[in-house]
Amino acid sequence: MINRQQIGGRLSLLDKVFPALILFCMGAGLAMGRIAPELWLGLEPLIPLGLFFMIYPTVAKVPFRALRRSALEGRPAILSILLNYLVNPLLLYVFGWLFLRNYPDLWAGLILLGIAPCIGMVLVWADLGGADNPLSVSLMAWNSLIQIVSVPVWIYLLIGARISLPAALVLESTLLYLGLPLIAAYLTQRATLKARGEEWFRRRLTPVLGRMQQTALLATIVVMFALKGEAILNAPTLIGYMVLPLALFFFTLFFVGTFSACLGMRLSMDKSVTVGFHVTGRNFELSIALALTIFAASPMVAVSTVIGPLIEVPVMLSLAWIGRNLVAHYPSCCVPEIPRQADASAVSRRDH
Repeated sequence: MINRQQIGGRLSLLDKVFPALILFCMGAGLAMGRIAPELWLGLEPLIPLGLFFMIYPTVAKVPFRALRRSALEGRPAILSILLNYLVNPLLLYVFGWLFLRNYPDLWAGLILLGIAPCIGMVLVWADLGGADNPLSVSLMAWNSLIQIVSVPVWIYLLIGARISLPAALVLESTLLYLGLPLIAAYLTQRATLKARGEEWFRRRLTPVLGRMQQTALLATIVVMFALKGEAILNAPTLIGYMVLPLALFFFTLFFVGTFSACLGMRLSMDKSVTVGFHVTGRNFELSIALALTIFAASPMVAVSTVIGPLIEVPVMLSLAWIGRNLVAHYPSCCVPEIPRQADASAVSRRDH
């Protein structure tokens, strides 16, 4: 039996305390916004720079070479794409209608959290959950490319149907905060691998990129809450309304993805939980960036997207524990393996 301590022990200290750091930065931003609001207004033009450095390191860690191997993993890739880019946005739209239809800004934030799969931390959650790592890398590489097209389409279809949105602004924001970082990341990765090699990139540069991403995210949250905090102080209980639909979404998608691969495609359990993690993790960095640009006049949209990582981290830790136990007890999908000793005894009894 795999326990939670074993799983938690494989996370870095910063990963373990990250939800607490987000809460601290939210509180610090609220306090500083009330103490010196003029100071933070001067920092507002720096938000796009923070958003870029929040997304660029994530994409820079995507192993683009894995796209060449992904053709060998056709069935799980197709299932992952179907769930991520067709089922997920519609499911969060339905959850938004069920729980948040009287709060359109929170509903919009919920949809933004659902339209793009994670392309960073998902590798950690999948590895902790006993996933197939080569397949995990392939799925993440594909997701980094597909969401450039899917994100503006779903924003316009799901949110633009209820709120007037300029199509040009949606496309511009997507290209600025996903397309541009993707190009920069590809060039960085190609130059680094050529000059230093894959080992140096993985061991030396990747940790630096991770720290850059987390620092940019936390700094952006401080500035964002200093500037937009008045919306929270006027209605603090609204944020709590995001918790149930988000938690329900994460658990639903993990089990739908895992057991669709397991029962529907008869994949091994390690490949099945890989699909489960890749349809569950969300690209909340991109969601925050899009909320701050497309919905600049509606601060509660951006605030609601920050709730994503607060819910995602503890939920994904729980799913990692569940996934590793599924892989340990049902490696060949949903039929427990017969212990060898017991199997040998059965053969002996038949012989007699």
